[in-house]
Amino acid sequence: MNFSYELIEKYKIFKGYTQDKQVVSDFAEFNSGNLTQIKQGKRHLTANQCINLANIVGMDQKEALLKLAIEKSKSKEEGKIWSDIVKKISAACVALTLVAGLANAPTEDAFA
Repeated sequence: MNFSYELIEKYKIFKGYTQDKQVVSDFAEFNSGNLTQIKQGKRHLTANQCINLANIVGMDQKEALLKLAIEKSKSKEEGKIWSDIVKKISAACVALTLVAGLANAPTEDAFA
């Protein structure tokens, strides 16, 4: 399943929907034809649609746009570069979280 359709599926779950036509009725920019093409991987969400759906389902916009960029890649090399960017950002976030945690950890003096 491609990311665009995964995000639509998350929206359906969030709204308690069971059918694609319920999604179509919520968004003027969707019709059953282009939703079918998204499902088949022949079409992708636009950046604005992606941001909108990410906001609704509570997904990070930046993560959603990066996943969309990977999906829309025209070549394997381009997709790999986007994937590497995501990995580097994730690693930097983990490192910053660890540093912040260490900076806020109680010191030995706090227990004296």
